[in-house]
Amino acid sequence: MDCGTCETASPVLIQKPEVVEVNLTITDNAQSMLEQAFGDDRSMALLVGVLSGGCSGYMYDLQIVETTDIDCQELSISGFRILVPNSSSHLLNGIEIDYEDRLMGGGFKINNPNAKSSCGCGESFA
Repeated sequence: MDCGTCETASPVLIQKPEVVEVNLTITDNAQSMLEQAFGDDRSMALLVGVLSGGCSGYMYDLQIVETTDIDCQELSISGFRILVPNSSSHLLNGIEIDYEDRLMGGGFKINNPNAKSSCGCGESFA
């Protein structure tokens, strides 16, 4: 509704990113950790997503799920089901999922060739 007192703004155009067929790799360290997390149950999947936020603009979101309502691509890598949301496929194509074991807390690390910059903690990127 236009009250007539403000300049009329042009409509906002929302552009959906192009869906990219995702290619990714998982290091041996990350596979070992996934084997520990999944055990023999390969019905579970690793959901690799992106959230807005963090110190650089986007944050990685890794979850172990049975199913999801998110529109995803499903990859099978070394016997693991990997789900990547189509909405973030352009940000995650070509990533390498690694696991670093450190004295002060290790964890999964994403090496992303698409990231223009990343923060010091390695959990967010732009």
